[in-house]
Amino acid sequence: MKRYLAAILAVITVFLCFGICARAGGDTGAPSDVSDGGSVEEPVTPTDAETKPTKPTKPTKPEKEDTSRYAEMYLISYWNVASPHVFVYFKNLTKHEITVGAYKVPVGGSVSIATLGVSTADGDGVGIYYNVELYRIGVDHKYPMVVTLMRVISKEDLENATDFILNNNKWEFFLFNCGWFAAKIWNLAGGDYLVPITMFPTILRIEMLFHHPIEKIELDKVERNQVMRQVGQGKSAYLKVASDKSMG
Repeated sequence: MKRYLAAILAVITVFLCFGICARAGGDTGAPSDVSDGGSVEEPVTPTDAETKPTKPTKPTKPEKEDTSRYAEMYLISYWNVASPHVFVYFKNLTKHEITVGAYKVPVGGSVSIATLGVSTADGDGVGIYYNVELYRIGVDHKYPMVVTLMRVISKEDLENATDFILNNNKWEFFLFNCGWFAAKIWNLAGGDYLVPITMFPTILRIEMLFHHPIEKIELDKVERNQVMRQVGQGKSAYLKVASDKSMG
């Protein structure tokens, strides 16, 4: 009997050992290849766009500026009371601001320049003025007996004209009047040569008639605060708004 019980206990002990070993072998702590959803995750392969470096874009070359066509220059004479008045008018042809004398001309803008004496003597005095003609013509609508010469000038031509303007801020009735000033600018900026007769602007006007004057020109209008007086000469020259007394 005792042997029979011992045999039964031995069999039960063997089965218990197998069960414990099987449970221990199934709980090893190793990570499972199966996710909670039961599907297997495959590794992500980067796309061609992600693996290939992008080529840097080449900077576009700036458009080369044509320095041979920097501005239009006009030499203009019209009858003013008892005698002609002569002035120079510049129109900006570039895609940026340009400098004429001491004046900054914006893209598509323009400026008139002349020396004045009699009409400005009790105002800002004699010398160089900017845009007086454009303002007076715009207000009075008087622009009689016009004679006009025109040429397209280069950057170098304009620099020559600017240098002369900055260094000749003067006016004198016989020697250094508006005719002399305008003719000198015209010649220095490459216009067909005109003898800068200083005594009477009428003589310069007659000269202009022999140099193929153009038939018509549309002048820009300016605001009152764009009428300027040049103060000083050379590199120290600067502009100020002309006084009402100088408007004439």
